[in-house]
Parts: sequence; C-alpha cells; structure tokens
Amino acid sequence: MPNNIEIKHLFKSKRFPESEFKILCLVLYLPVGIVLFILRTILALSVVLIGCSLSDTRIIHKLVNKIACLALGITVTVENPDEKENVEVYISNNLSILDHLAVHTATGSVSAGPQMHPAFARGLGIHHFGPAANLESFKKNVAQVLAEQQIPVHFTPEDKITNGKALLKFKSYPFSIANKVQPVCIRIERPFLDLSVTTLGSSYWSDVLFYMFSPLTNYKLKFLPPLERKSLAEGEFSEIVRQNIASTLRVETPEFSAADLLEWEKRQLTEQQTAPPVPRPAAVDGEIRRMATQVKEVLPHVPLNAIYKDLNKTRNVDNTITNILEGRVQFVPEQAGSTSANPQPSTSVASSTKSAAPSTSSSDRDLFNTAASTFARSAQERNKSFRERKELLIANARRRYIEKHNLTIPF
Repeated sequence: MPNNIEIKHLFKSKRFPESEFKILCLVLYLPVGIVLFILRTILALSVVLIGCSLSDTRIIHKLVNKIACLALGITVTVENPDEKENVEVYISNNLSILDHLAVHTATGSVSAGPQMHPAFARGLGIHHFGPAANLESFKKNVAQVLAEQQIPVHFTPEDKITNGKALLKFKSYPFSIANKVQPVCIRIERPFLDLSVTTLGSSYWSDVLFYMFSPLTNYKLKFLPPLERKSLAEGEFSEIVRQNIASTLRVETPEFSAADLLEWEKRQLTEQQTAPPVPRPAAVDGEIRRMATQVKEVLPHVPLNAIYKDLNKTRNVDNTITNILEGRVQFVPEQAGSTSANPQPSTSVASSTKSAAPSTSSSDRDLFNTAASTFARSAQERNKSFRERKELLIANARRRYIEKHNLTIPF
C-alpha cells in the first residue's frame, strides 16, 4: 500500500462532527448528556473510594474495572475471543488514552502508567514500572512482574495517539521482553454523535470529560495469531508485527515516529498561539475608508467601490494606486468633480455618463486623459508608451493634489 499520508492527516482538529444532522442530534442530546455526565461523575468518585480504601484482591480489581467502564461509558467488544492466547505480551495500535482499559478488560493485562493504589491501578489495567527514560530499569521491572505475578503486559509501541489512519513506526524495546507476542487490533466507535476521542492539543482530562458526556464509546478488539521472534532482531520483529496489524486494519505504514508527530504538534500549537488576532470588521471598515479617501484625492475619477475592492486585497494606499494606474483594477471612470460618498457600481459607460455632473471644466477632464494617439506596432514601443503615459498620469495626479491643498512644494 503506498504511503502518501502526511502528518497533518493523523490528527483530528475538531471534536464535534461537521454534519448538520449530527449537530442537531448533539443539541437535542445535550440535556441528556449533562445528566449522564453528573451520574457518571458520581460513579467515578466511587471508583476512587473503592480502589483506595478496600484490599488489593481479584474481586476488587474486577469491581473497579466494571464501575470504571460504566463511569466512562466504555463497552468492549471482542470479535474473535477464541483466538486470544495466554501470552506474556500483547501489542496494539494506539487510538486513545484508555486503550489499556479496553485491552485489560479483554485480557487481564496491565500497561505502564503512573504510580497509584494497587487495587485502583489494577482495576484500570495500570502498573507502575518506573520511568521509561531509564529503559534498563523499566525492562527489568516488566520482567519481574511477568515472572513473579504472572500478569501479561500490554504495550502500544507507537507511543503516540493517532486518529487511526496510519500506524507509526514501533518502538523496539517491547519486543525484547518476550519471544512471543500477540497483536491486537483496536477500533473505536462513538455512535449517534460521532465525537472525536481526542483532538490536536487536547488535554488528558478534556478527553476524559467527553468520555463521560458521550452516550457510548465502543472498543472493538480483534486478536491476530501470535508471532514468535525466533532469531530476528528487535527492529525486524517489531516491523513484522506492525505490518500485520496495519494489514488487518487496512491502514498505511509511513516512516513517521512518535517524535515526528510530537514535533509537528508542538509547532502547530505554537503557531496557533502566536497568530495575530483577526481585526474586527468595524475597525477594518474604518481603516479602509480612510485609505480610500487618500486614493480618491489622488485619483478622483476612480469610483469608491473599485477603490474599496482593491484596498480589501492590498491594505495599502500606494499599492492600490499602482494597481489602478497599471490597469489591474476594472472600473467606469467618474467625472472628476463627483462628490458621491457611496457611488453605486456602474453597469456601463453610457449609464455613468448620464449620471455624471457636467460642472467639471474640460481642462480638469483632460488632466487624467493620457490615452495614446496611435497604437504602436511593436511591443517595445507599446511598453515605452505605457510607461510614459503612466508617469504623466502620476505627475498630473500629484499636481492636482498639490493645487487642491495649496501646498508650497514644486511640481
């Protein structure tokens, strides 16, 4: 499968759906969602109380897990439960902050996480193996749990949450823990409202709050046949497992790593924070009117609507004057003495002539008439004529401006 995907395609930028029908459904669901959120908050508090106050037993682990799933609105569906084997290491793709909870519900495995009360942690499928930065100590603690407690361990070697459109390069260290691993494919569905489980720049707790607000978050798990490392290197073995998961999920396998996505995400968030604020329409209109007045004083025969249109693009008086003089702005000339503040767009030269005031002298009208008397044969001569007429028009406009304001500067 060709890898044409870009990093920006691996993030969801919006939490809410764009479909008008689903937006309507969200508005109708809002009162129900608020009530559901309150009830689930009470359940979440009970999870904390039970996990932190009762003994560390298998029954408490199961109770904490069930209540946690209810509090978060999580359901887990295993497509092929008979294919699950009792291996030491499970490997899956990474789609959300709670993948470990879904895999734990189906396998009883634990994933690396923060240190907390054992009963609470085991119910959520979490075990503290120490900081991953100290890799040797981390791997030693994992091996100790596998040997002494005989609890399987779940890893997400992508090490970065994506929207599931591709599978990132795997970290190789999980594949040095055991010689046999079982891949697990994860898909997530949120029916009815289709709210994203995570978005670009979203925090852990904002994602959790939307779990509690959403009517349902369904994790679909599919177990793939276990794979043995044999004599393969860690990197080779991790790539084989990645290709197997990607093939089943029908997604691409680009060469992006978690570090690439973190760097891109950081850059995007920085650009969003430092982007200049969009000016208010009223402020923009006032500034455009001020600049349009300056242009009108220099080029009184140009209608204000044409000046406004070009100033909205250039935001610069000199650039707009240049565009007009070089013929890049289409308009029907007005009489130089017209004082209309908001002229209507002209539809033809004839209509403009009928509505023009006849009070302007012929010398004023000729001031801006720089049309060539003949059409030159060669392009070089035409360009020369155009430059001369442009310079003459600018000089005439400057002269009129100086005379109008009685300025004591030479022409």
